[in-house]
Amino acid sequence: MGIFEHAMKCARQFERESGISKADVESAGQTSPCESELISRLAEIDGIARYSLLFSGSVQGVGFRWTNQGLARERGLTGWVQNLPDGTVRMEIQGSTKAIAAHFERIHAYYRRFGNRIWLESARALPHLEGEDDFEVRL
Repeated sequence: MGIFEHAMKCARQFERESGISKADVESAGQTSPCESELISRLAEIDGIARYSLLFSGSVQGVGFRWTNQGLARERGLTGWVQNLPDGTVRMEIQGSTKAIAAHFERIHAYYRRFGNRIWLESARALPHLEGEDDFEVRL
């Protein structure tokens, strides 16, 4: 069982036992206009891409960085993720456009069950970074 499957098993158990309302779960599953636009753009591109991303919402104190690291590594994505002092999270992610799009889907699938709203505030394309071979959590 991979990290995602194990995390989803724990998330489903938490959902059953937490008493989080179905409305909160559905609200948490919504994506920002910025994310919807990025997903559309990724679907039109084939190849390797790198993006600088800024997330807000329930992204600190919930294992967001570590979850992103595990899921990114499973998909062969590289980059880094870091908490910022204002409560947001900055991420740079690089890999195939299909893997990046799938990464977003898996993050939402995981956190929706907790009622956590993950909101992509901004996405900026960056040049590829040669020689990067891991996805790290920056402290």
